[in-house]
Amino acid sequence: MSHLNFRKYLSIFLIVLMILLSGCVPKNYKTHPQYDISCKSINKYCLIKPEVKIVSLSAGGVTEVRDDWCAQGLENVLSALQKNLDRENVNYKLINIDENINKDIEDIQALYRAVSQSIRIHAMGPGPHMFPDKAASFEYSIGPIDSVLDYYDCDGLIIVYGTDAISTGGRKALMALGAVAGVFTGVVVMPGGGATTVNFALIDKNGDILYYTSKEGGGFDLRQPGSALSFVDQVLAEYPECIR
Repeated sequence: MSHLNFRKYLSIFLIVLMILLSGCVPKNYKTHPQYDISCKSINKYCLIKPEVKIVSLSAGGVTEVRDDWCAQGLENVLSALQKNLDRENVNYKLINIDENINKDIEDIQALYRAVSQSIRIHAMGPGPHMFPDKAASFEYSIGPIDSVLDYYDCDGLIIVYGTDAISTGGRKALMALGAVAGVFTGVVVMPGGGATTVNFALIDKNGDILYYTSKEGGGFDLRQPGSALSFVDQVLAEYPECIR
């Protein structure tokens, strides 16, 4: 590399470093344009028990939902979530869903899953399907939920959805073989490990998503309390000011 090219690349590196150090790193969350106003009208949040889906991932890429893992993941994510909310002095109550309102809650959760997927693809990015207008003006809704909130005497809703894929022994062995082969050939071709995702949203009575954050990472296991707590801590590292 010539001296001129070295100085060119060094200058680019220093510019990028200055941007990162100046705090211009993209935020890991989105807020509604009216967030600052709307959130002030929320005095107490209803917290629905998180939905947590954990699957086993075979060597051939086949997934199987494990109900026992899902139950353990739910317990761990809920505990981690409550520790975070308590630490931030958030006024919330964990609601017990009874038969009178169960169908409405299921509808809310189903709508949220669909909207959450759209947010991650079109508003969070990066990716070929990201819409600049959605990223710039974050306006998503699941429709009015005032009847449910009134039923539980709340002003807002906290909803959380998590997934995890746990590689089987066979898949881990295949990954190890791929890594070893890569040492000799210089080309690493092996299946990826499972990914952990958790997203978190604050929703008002109109169904508007006021705040949304999502994280995906590897090397975590929602079945393990410590791992789940560490991951949820990262998901909620940037609390919205109004909720504190």
